[in-house]
Amino acid sequence: MNMQQKSSVSSDDVAPAELIACVLARQLEDDEIAALGAASQLAMAAVKLARRMHAPNLSWLCGGSGAINSQLPLLLESAADPRNLFGAEYRYSMEDAVDLQMRGRVGTVFLGGIQVDKFGNLNMVCVGDYDKPKMRGPGSVGLPFAASFRRTIIYIQHHDPRVLVDKVDFVSGPGHSPERAKWAVPTSQGPFLLVTPLAVFDFDTPDKRARLVSVHPGVSVDEVLAKTGFKPVLADSVAETQSPGAEELRILREEIDINGVLRRLIPH
Repeated sequence: MNMQQKSSVSSDDVAPAELIACVLARQLEDDEIAALGAASQLAMAAVKLARRMHAPNLSWLCGGSGAINSQLPLLLESAADPRNLFGAEYRYSMEDAVDLQMRGRVGTVFLGGIQVDKFGNLNMVCVGDYDKPKMRGPGSVGLPFAASFRRTIIYIQHHDPRVLVDKVDFVSGPGHSPERAKWAVPTSQGPFLLVTPLAVFDFDTPDKRARLVSVHPGVSVDEVLAKTGFKPVLADSVAETQSPGAEELRILREEIDINGVLRRLIPH
């Protein structure tokens, strides 16, 4: 995990969503295929930033719109917006999407949920009992394909113990479990990273439990623990998440997000 960038900008000048987008972008690799869902402004910004910074041959699936490698010079509110088809190399069908995902062709996927637990299981169905839920979510959508992606990066826009729970009420997207190897595609490694408005976790532990590896500038470890509904493993030395570099921020604001979607997305 590359957390280092030179010429960092003062954290006071960086919106939380801009920091998250940079953290996500640094994880992407050249020549891989990445995928994101419909409400994915953060992930969309990340893939566009990665292509400009270090991964020019990265291909990405713009969920909902069906666009592969959209060239739209704007960051829209939704990846399902048909305007994302501007300049795209191809418009894939649902059959194409299922084929790519079930064959394990997608290298990195960005996913979230209304609940995320300590093993990276995701819930988008309901909070509480399934038959009498406290809240009903939009449904699993494409989260079950988490069993076929090479690696999953989880990101959420609210760091809250009601979101980060010890055990999800319904498994929409499978994380790490002893049974995973029985039904996952052999190349699928499961959740790789969890990024929130406060911190970064990985799953590099013997039992694949979330491990706190860095806290964002101005955030303490105690604050993260108090707002997390499960007990994470702590890295030997919990670092400070590297702020966006000057060039990362320039590209984000001048070439990708000229309308300031990220600056409005998460309260500072």
